[in-house]
Amino acid sequence: MIDQLYSLAREYTDLTEVQARILTHIRAAIGFAADISRNQIYICAPGKNKDMIVILAAGKPSFDTGKTYFSPGETFLTDEFAITSTVLKMGKKVVGRKELAIGRIVGITAYPVLDNAGIPFAVIGIMASGIRQQQVLTDTANQVLQVPLPEREYRAVRPQDGVIILDAVGRIMYANDTASGITLVFGNENIDKAVEGKLLAHLPMVQEVMEKGRVVQGEEKAGPMTLSIWALPLMQSGRVMRIILLVSDITAVREKERQLLVKESVIKEIHHRVKNSLNTVAGLLRMQSRRSDNPETRSALKKAVDRIVSISQVHDILAHQSGEDIDWEILLDKLCDLSVRSLGGGGIRLERIRAQGPVILSSDKAVHLSIAVNELIHNAIGHGLEGQEQGILRVEDRVEGDSLHIIIQNNGELLPEGFGKKSYGLGLQIVTTLVELELRGTFCFVNEGDRVSAEITCPLKEDR
Repeated sequence: MIDQLYSLAREYTDLTEVQARILTHIRAAIGFAADISRNQIYICAPGKNKDMIVILAAGKPSFDTGKTYFSPGETFLTDEFAITSTVLKMGKKVVGRKELAIGRIVGITAYPVLDNAGIPFAVIGIMASGIRQQQVLTDTANQVLQVPLPEREYRAVRPQDGVIILDAVGRIMYANDTASGITLVFGNENIDKAVEGKLLAHLPMVQEVMEKGRVVQGEEKAGPMTLSIWALPLMQSGRVMRIILLVSDITAVREKERQLLVKESVIKEIHHRVKNSLNTVAGLLRMQSRRSDNPETRSALKKAVDRIVSISQVHDILAHQSGEDIDWEILLDKLCDLSVRSLGGGGIRLERIRAQGPVILSSDKAVHLSIAVNELIHNAIGHGLEGQEQGILRVEDRVEGDSLHIIIQNNGELLPEGFGKKSYGLGLQIVTTLVELELRGTFCFVNEGDRVSAEITCPLKEDR
């Protein structure tokens, strides 16, 4: 794709190939330079008709929602852009004014663009008043354009960002209102001292920029605050001449992250303690089972132990996952693996069919669903495949629309004719209750061909 600026330069001006390429290189930084100057910027050059000036590129601050004063391809009489002719003739910065419309006059600071021979051939114009602070911004913006980086390396300046410009020794030349408040936490200087002239060379990031002469990004602790800093050095002849700092107060963000980490640790600890408590209860029931002489009592206690251990396994898995959102695929894989290893006795082949892409559930939904699915897997192994030397356990989950479907099948003994909800034992009653009341879903348990199939369908999103 041919660059617009290059095309305009070649079609409407007498600029050389090299000069056109120089301007194309400069244009990559025009957006960032406009952000720093807080004003619109244009690049222009004399047309093939020497009485005409051609606008080759224009930019405005990222937070400016209005139109640019000038557009690429526009032409003006040289007399209308007298400041351009002056800059090209003198080869240095000129501060002047231009009437955009009747009674509407703006200040313009214009800078020459020099080719490799030092000859001025184009002009960078920045809409700006002539006050000293504004001139620091326009001069800095011009320096950005003189040694531009690839466009992707610049960071957009947001309205809430603090902007600080340092000189070659790390002294503040300019700080916007946001930055002025932030700089009070740096160092031990008197807070009544003016921000301008304050030395920030002691900051590790400023030192790093001065030493390496490249963009540096990171965080600094300043008193009670945590600051995100993006630092850009402006180079000349291999030396850092100025440094632009974009500073953001991220104290609240980091505090929120810290609170989330604490909350996550507490949740993990709760799952861990619940697991231990359930294992303790299971141990007591095992002890009671061994002391019982009644086969029915021992069988009932064994089933209770199996369910408690299953729930314990769920909490053990949740204790090792991070955050309140749970990756259901990982959780289901572990449930299948634990159940087959603990109950399968080596005679079960697991067929695991996973959903396409991740399935993320809330911790609360994951707990209820895990208990239900774990009960069905244990039921399939303990009842459906009981007594078989080789059995198949098929566990599938898939997402259809806004619903999650989980199918658990086994190739064991089929359900008897007329089997329905009234025939459900305690385990299937638990599953039905969890699915219908807690998960707001549906549960069916039927024969499908030569297999017994249990299917849970539940909404992925929480009911509000």
